[in-house]
Amino acid sequence: MAGQLHLNAFIFPAGHHEAAWRHPATQPERIHDADYFHQIARTAEDAAFDAVFLADMPVLTPNVAHNAVGGLEPITLLASIAAATSRIGLIATASTTYYKPYNLARLLASVDHLSKGRAGWNVVTTVSDLVAANYGLDVHPDPADRYARPRRSVPAA
Repeated sequence: MAGQLHLNAFIFPAGHHEAAWRHPATQPERIHDADYFHQIARTAEDAAFDAVFLADMPVLTPNVAHNAVGGLEPITLLASIAAATSRIGLIATASTTYYKPYNLARLLASVDHLSKGRAGWNVVTTVSDLVAANYGLDVHPDPADRYARPRRSVPAA
């Protein structure tokens, strides 16, 4: 039996190229409009995609003068998308470096309950030094510390 192909729609509102927002068919003014994301998710759901995926970089990058940047917090946005869809999976990036374990578990569990089991988590430790200041840190933790933290947060089976 042949394997089944699974497709996720990676929703990157301003586009994957830094100048994508300038294309005449894009709508960068809608990156803070929940209905815009509902429409994208329903289109993906109607096309039999398995999930929508929202990446997160909790910082304004230095290219802010040349790109449509910023955006809605992914876990909150997925809760909104859950109400506007019925079948599609809902995946968000969330950092084990900057979220407290209980808070993150609560947020993701809430989306999972609201969506009747459709929530997923893209686990990252966050790579950017630019993020540290947003969380009151002088420096971004080194990789060994970032990768040790999620292992300490998971109880042994």
